Amino acid sequence: PAALSPPPFPTVIIYNQSKHATQSVLADIRAVWGNKIRVVQTLEDGKQRLPGMDAALYVKPKSWGNMDHFEERLDWLCSQDHRLNSDRTSGKVVFMPGWSAFAESSEAARAVDKLGLVWPGTEPVASQTLEKIGFKRICAAVGAPTPPFTVLSEEDAGVDLTDPVAKEKCVAGFMQAVADMKTDEKGLIKSIHGGGGKGTAHLDDPSDPAQVRAAVEKVLVEMNRSDGIYFEQKVNTKGDGRFYQLELEVDGTECAQGGRFVWFNSRLQKVVEIGLSDDLVSMFMPADLYQKSRVWASDIAKMGGNNTRATMEGLVFQNEKGEYELQFIECNRRPQVENEALALLQQDAEGNRRYTFAELMMRAKGTPAPVFDPSTSCKVVLHARWLHGNPDSDGNIAYQAGNIFGMTGPRLDFIPAELMAPGEISFTSDPQLGKAVLTANSWEEMCDRAAVYFKLRKPTVIGSSSTYAQTMYNLFTSPEFRAGKTASNETFKKLEIPAHPSRGIANILQDQVAPILVKGYRAGEGIDAERYPTQ
Repeated sequence: PAALSPPPFPTVIIYNQSKHATQSVLADIRAVWGNKIRVVQTLEDGKQRLPGMDAALYVKPKSWGNMDHFEERLDWLCSQDHRLNSDRTSGKVVFMPGWSAFAESSEAARAVDKLGLVWPGTEPVASQTLEKIGFKRICAAVGAPTPPFTVLSEEDAGVDLTDPVAKEKCVAGFMQAVADMKTDEKGLIKSIHGGGGKGTAHLDDPSDPAQVRAAVEKVLVEMNRSDGIYFEQKVNTKGDGRFYQLELEVDGTECAQGGRFVWFNSRLQKVVEIGLSDDLVSMFMPADLYQKSRVWASDIAKMGGNNTRATMEGLVFQNEKGEYELQFIECNRRPQVENEALALLQQDAEGNRRYTFAELMMRAKGTPAPVFDPSTSCKVVLHARWLHGNPDSDGNIAYQAGNIFGMTGPRLDFIPAELMAPGEISFTSDPQLGKAVLTANSWEEMCDRAAVYFKLRKPTVIGSSSTYAQTMYNLFTSPEFRAGKTASNETFKKLEIPAHPSRGIANILQDQVAPILVKGYRAGEGIDAERYPTQ
């Protein structure tokens, strides 16, 4: 849509407990329509809404996903807010879940429709068809390569995990199903409801009952449900085990321009996402295999009945013979956190960039997506995540506590988008504090600019310091990464990890000066412990 064009709906309710996800939806809406749309934030009782929000809809803590409770609170707010009630009655309120797993739930879509709200995501039947197990079956039907898999439980065929007997019977059944595979190939136990590393467990020896039990129980605990569980064999187990993760976006059934490559830690949590124009993708895979992957992605979308933007994920690797292969692993039927790493590689006829969440709203209104052409301003887009913690050599991050007060550092012209959610850092909803989107015209220029960015700009945090920015600087200045030789599953393997955070003026004031101002120059001594030299 063109900037400040008439909005398709007057009201949007954002339903996502992550401040960063919520702020990203708000940023898209404001960039396209300014203040012409009223935006209502859903958040837990007692919490403060984000700057720029027009209203708040409060829900009980830990009630996310409970649509019966949400209906109660929505009905109450409508009884107090006549404008919201009027828009809801006339079907003009959009329910925007952002990029949570909730956004690709067919159950959620039907519940939202029942509430009289507009669902802007994938049509429920298509969403169910393209879930992880269904996706792999479609791959087999259209001839697209996918790793061997075994279904342990179908969707909606779970048991009551609060019943110890039923849970143990479920675990034993899954263990027997894995044993019946009679394989020692490394793999993963996965849930179709998972994402972002959650609901996935490594299983390096399927013939070891102890390992199988540990992997199964990890997934059950993380997801708190036992349906939609399957075993998937790891790729390149006969080669060196290295691979690059490729993400392709389909717009309905058409494959969008560019490929996005992802690097993650040992827990399969994404750390870095970089979008490359079609002519630069050959840095990581042969051009003919890339074109084949685009055809396969379109074929999968057609057979699955996809009606919106979705992301096909595949793993690219060299097998033991040195030949390149691609294996598709899943389809996300929702916007990705890193959506801008491909969105900025496209523009419409008037030169406007894509705004993913604004586009979803236009689709929900029935407006077809505009025809996009390759961007003329950049060929590489980096989506950098801001976390506050200390990564180790496996990329696991020990998150640090603190309060965010914004960003500090000079303005950089190659940063078209940057967000930082203010307030206390949450360890439960989303450790991602914000993002920076960086554009360039070559891989080398992107690495140079990323190094400059992580050196000069950083969050203003009152609390513990972290080594995250220094680690990212080391990544983008690493000779191996700059040469494109760092695989997706070895992001931190050969990286120099800082031993401790750097110290700035704020750290010195907080750690050294403030205690002196409060307590004096030395500890209290003698019979008058509170009389210091400063008195």
